[in-house]
Amino acid sequence: MNEVFLVAATVYVALIGLFLGSFINLAADRVPRGESVVSPRSHCRACGRVLDAVDLLPVLGYLIRGGRCASCRAPIGAGQPIVELVAGSTMLVPVLVVGLWPGALIGLAATAILGAAIVTAARRRAQT
Repeated sequence: MNEVFLVAATVYVALIGLFLGSFINLAADRVPRGESVVSPRSHCRACGRVLDAVDLLPVLGYLIRGGRCASCRAPIGAGQPIVELVAGSTMLVPVLVVGLWPGALIGLAATAILGAAIVTAARRRAQT
């Protein structure tokens, strides 16, 4: 039972990392333009279609949609799933190396630093 819990908790931590990566992408897109990260709901910048549950699945949504908007077929940059995968890995690796505790905490801190760095880079890129 203990092993099942550890595997489930490790998968859960990795999923949290993937979803944090998705939020990092959102923040890196909106913050440089002075937009809210809370509203409006996530949408295609080309056609305005509000994203559905499939679109919001980290990495998997990108693969299912073929890297394009489901409505207008506008391309979605490959950087989106890469950031999600890196954030997921940033959460997962410390758990695998040092265990669930303190690995999850280390991973969360590392993911926060990753997010801050990506958003800062996006802001600097937007200023040039």
